[in-house]
Amino acid sequence: MEAQLALLDPRALKNGIFAIKKGYQIKLNTFSQTHVSNNSNSKGSLILVTGANGYIASNIVDLLLELGYRVRGTVREHKPWLTELFEKRHGKGCFETVVTANMEEPGAFDDAMQDTAGVIHVVASIVFMNPDPSAVIPNVVRGTESILTSASKHAAIKRFVLTSSSTAALIPKPNEKCTVTEGMYFAVAIASQEPVDPNLQLDTWNDDAVKAAWSESTPAAHKPYVVYAASKTEGERAAWNWMRENKPHFVMNAVLPNVNYGRVLSPQMTASTMGLARRLLQGDKTALHLLPPQWYVDVQDTARLHVIGLLDPAVRDERLFAFAGPYNWTDVIQVFRRLRPQSKLPPAPENEGRDLSDVKPAKRAEQLLMDFFGLPGWTSLEDSLADGIDGVGESDAPGP
Repeated sequence: MEAQLALLDPRALKNGIFAIKKGYQIKLNTFSQTHVSNNSNSKGSLILVTGANGYIASNIVDLLLELGYRVRGTVREHKPWLTELFEKRHGKGCFETVVTANMEEPGAFDDAMQDTAGVIHVVASIVFMNPDPSAVIPNVVRGTESILTSASKHAAIKRFVLTSSSTAALIPKPNEKCTVTEGMYFAVAIASQEPVDPNLQLDTWNDDAVKAAWSESTPAAHKPYVVYAASKTEGERAAWNWMRENKPHFVMNAVLPNVNYGRVLSPQMTASTMGLARRLLQGDKTALHLLPPQWYVDVQDTARLHVIGLLDPAVRDERLFAFAGPYNWTDVIQVFRRLRPQSKLPPAPENEGRDLSDVKPAKRAEQLLMDFFGLPGWTSLEDSLADGIDGVGESDAPGP
């Protein structure tokens, strides 16, 4: 069932009144013969979002609730503040949590998927800075295959969206050109009745990171990040291989976000890369050394692409690249100087270079944002950073 809905102010949705925001429309593909109506008490379908307290996941949850869906979020331990946050924003009865402590365990998500119509798997089953590939990569693969197996047991699930990472495609090197190709290989492979030549390079994978993760010659300082990148590469690839081999009843899409900036819904949350950027306001240079020049994306655009992967019937078996545009720390510091001229910003790095990657699938993702949500395009870096420091005073602690 497909419906047309004029999207306005989220407050109008929350109050059960649909006002029209000029130039903005949204197309909703609904599940299980339910729909979003103008009755504030009506309930949409139930969607499972894993790791709901995370930076990206919380924005996905918020958008789904704004659109009238109910959400069940998994967390590693009880977090009453998370329920309070979404109840305050959207009312009672639309959000619930379930504790899933060991995600790699077979069947870990079976109970959480009861009565759900779709799954958005955001949470990563790893410690980010672990340098040991044998402790990380197999666990990520097992965890990914396990949750897909759980989803296959529930006939009501129509869509599965996997949060991958830009690092599953590449780790850019400043001032070096490379091309990220269209993300359609597995769509071809799944649809084909014949084996697909594995040497047919229609997709870009970060095989260099996989090799470096297992190589003893990789410098120790680089190992944690390349292990992370390798785990995202192998985890996403395992998901597509699982889909091809098992041919389940549901559709899967993957979203590959680059560095996320933008709003942080609660001070209780670790703000991820936005937290690093916030700390620049206090003179903390950590971000300048940790993250090289690359592409950015606003966290709400990332959330929107997940929702498109969940709801748009035309998006099937795709890798959606959440890459808004290239940036470096000189750009960020210039924006912050305009927004917070009295802050303690460090000087911009010298000769840091630019990410020259040609990310061809980013155009497809931007067009989806325009078509599905009626947006003019990607959120700008300045708007994203402004949202990310909203509520953080110049003399305040920068947040987590």
